[in-house]
This record gives sequence, structure tokens and C-alpha cells, in this order.
Amino acid sequence: MDFSQRRRVDFNASLTPATRTTAKAATPARALHKPRHAGFFQAVHRFDARLDPGERAALARWIQEQYTGELGDFPLGLVAKCHLGPPYVDHRLDLMHSILEHYSPADVMPEPFARARMQIRVGDFAYAEVYASGKVCFVRADGSVDA
Repeated sequence: MDFSQRRRVDFNASLTPATRTTAKAATPARALHKPRHAGFFQAVHRFDARLDPGERAALARWIQEQYTGELGDFPLGLVAKCHLGPPYVDHRLDLMHSILEHYSPADVMPEPFARARMQIRVGDFAYAEVYASGKVCFVRADGSVDA
């Protein structure tokens, strides 16, 4: 058979334009590599401030909305270095339950957040995003992402 006579098959032809957009958004792998904007860094720095439960919930909602709008998905939570000083070295924000916890070196961080902890302490990263899939993305101070 001559290649010029082969029929071209477009697997997306059966999808409506709205469905095509949804299908692309369902695979955020490429989106996870997008640089993060300054608003994310400002939100992470607020972890070091004393936040009442209402402020913490509002911050978690804002972060979820930003991630959903930018990437089409949002992480379970974030892990970052803590700047409160001893005995704290790092902290996590669980976006699902609006839980912010600060950890000393001897404290045990729950999974799946614990996987990001050592890289945050020793790496050149501003924070880590921990996803339900088990994926951890490390965000550098310039906004670039190691996924």
C-alpha cells in the first residue's frame, strides 16, 4: 500500500471543542512545569506569620483557586522552610484541611509530605508541592519547577 493512500485518523475529531479542552486539562503534566508567579511565594511566606483559622482557610482557598486556574489541578499541600527560628526548620500547609504545622528536626512529618522534607531543607528550593498522585514538584526561588 502506498503511504499517500493511507487514511489520516484524527483521534480528537470525535471530541467537541469543549471536550478537547477538558481532555487537555486532564493531563496537567506539562502544566506542572510552568513557572510559578510571585503570588505563590507571597502565600508561602505567610506561613511564617501567625494566622488565625479563618485567615489560614482563606489562604488555602486562594492557593487552591490559583493552582486550579493556572495548572488545572491543585496539590494536597505545600512544604517549605520555616523562618520562625529554632526549634522549627520546616512547615507544611495541608490545603485540603487548612492545617498549617511547623516542625522541629525531631518531629515526624506525615506522608506524603515527608518525601519533600529533606529536599526542602538541603536543596535550593523555595517550597515543594505535594500532589495526591504522589508526585512532588520542587519550586525554586526564580519560579522554575523541578517536576
